[in-house]
Amino acid sequence: MTCTLRHILSVRCGFLCQPFCLVTADLKMSSEQKKFLRRHSSAKHHYTSSGQPIRTTGIIISGSQTYQNNPNTCGSQQRRQVHAYGCANVLIEESETHKIERNETRIRHRLSSLRKWEYTPLGKELQEQKTKQPPHSLKFTVLSYNVLAQHLLEEHIYLYRNVETEALNWDKRAERILREVTNTYADILCLQEVQTDHYDTFYVPKLTAMGFKGVYKKRTGNKRDGCAIFFRHSKFELKKSIPVEYCKPNVELLDRDNIGLIALLTPRVLQPKHVFDEDVPFIVVATTHLLYNPRRHDIKLAQLQLLFAELDRIAFDSRKANSKKTDRVSYHPTILTGDFNLTPDTSIYQFITQGSLLYKGLSRRQLTLDARGHMLENELIPPHLNITDQCQHLDSTGERTPHENFTSVKSERSKAGCSVLRFASGQLSHQLQLESVYPHRRNHLNGAKEATTYQNDWVTVDYIFHNGRETGRSNLHLLSRLGLLTGEELDALGGLPSLASPSDHLPLAARFLWNYRKA
Repeated sequence: MTCTLRHILSVRCGFLCQPFCLVTADLKMSSEQKKFLRRHSSAKHHYTSSGQPIRTTGIIISGSQTYQNNPNTCGSQQRRQVHAYGCANVLIEESETHKIERNETRIRHRLSSLRKWEYTPLGKELQEQKTKQPPHSLKFTVLSYNVLAQHLLEEHIYLYRNVETEALNWDKRAERILREVTNTYADILCLQEVQTDHYDTFYVPKLTAMGFKGVYKKRTGNKRDGCAIFFRHSKFELKKSIPVEYCKPNVELLDRDNIGLIALLTPRVLQPKHVFDEDVPFIVVATTHLLYNPRRHDIKLAQLQLLFAELDRIAFDSRKANSKKTDRVSYHPTILTGDFNLTPDTSIYQFITQGSLLYKGLSRRQLTLDARGHMLENELIPPHLNITDQCQHLDSTGERTPHENFTSVKSERSKAGCSVLRFASGQLSHQLQLESVYPHRRNHLNGAKEATTYQNDWVTVDYIFHNGRETGRSNLHLLSRLGLLTGEELDALGGLPSLASPSDHLPLAARFLWNYRKA
């Protein structure tokens, strides 16, 4: 068998002089040479099972040359490379570990060359120092990542039959997950599919050592994973965390164990004694993992109604709402991340970003005008949950307008004089004013679709939304995002997961500027 020598690692022994460029038929080494070789390599790579020295047929020349291997050697002995050693080039079998590490490095470098930070106009000005960072402001990076719970990987191992075994090992995957945190310089981590036992044994100790604190919410029922939010303690203080459970007793549409998690973070630069002061600014960070079932978008919509009601209650800025300077509803800066299990071309995505959806008459499968299957009626979730079709808790609306008692009525009178149904209206709306960090199209690739995971095809289902629309009124500004890839690019890298990407989802990252005390 003819083999090509890829590279040479020169190792100089202290008691030998200069390296030769050939190997004789039998490798003969002194006892000192053998000891040296065992320390710096593995002796098993140099001897047969009987302890005899490896024989070669032919001369080996330093560089990218060829040699003839003994046809009687086994397959594992045929994978060899030359290492300059003392006075002779010693034939050493290349270990599988070295091959994996080299392949991982190659894929990782290729991946990092494709995923570049993409800047907004403001982000570019700050990056090029054409604009100074405002006083009383904070720059921070958010990482959202479905990390793929190991127990789910093992329970659905058939989904990863084409993935290298080394890419599925938890210990290796854990190292690569931490590398994603390090490479993005993230300050806030929003993680989905965090396995419960791994949260305690891996995520907390490792991320604590990196300067993070965190909160966790396990999925309900007997599920073994959940969502976590970690924040860099040098930048943020946790004011409050709110778990959101989507499973409600005796509600048919809300019988799944998915959850959400919300954290209220205050800037660490403020004096600690003011942390619980009502005047202290805070940012709302939320993450969720919605139902996967691609044929039940009605359930996903109902789950979002619960989450948005909680976000509305927490993020509502009563100080600005009571101000006479504006008649618009105001919210604290809000960032919503997660695995939503829906694509940008769906009705629910439009609901998230446009703030309204007329769901009555739509198919529950995809919320489209499809005559097949069950069609939605006026009521999505029952009124006894006290969550309105405006995605608000009923008691919260009463507190905002104390002159009206909404606890006993099902509709209110809008400023235009039209009756707005609170329940069973056939339409959902919200006022969070969310937009996606990503454009979901690659302009430099002729409008090819971005992808974050594979679900029968390469699709985007993971998002970072924020309510900092680029207006003069906003105090949360997007500076940059870590570019996504197309399905074709991911295929060329070997798919997901891989030796370079530890999950079956790509991580999302975005950098923000928060003017927490606007002048």
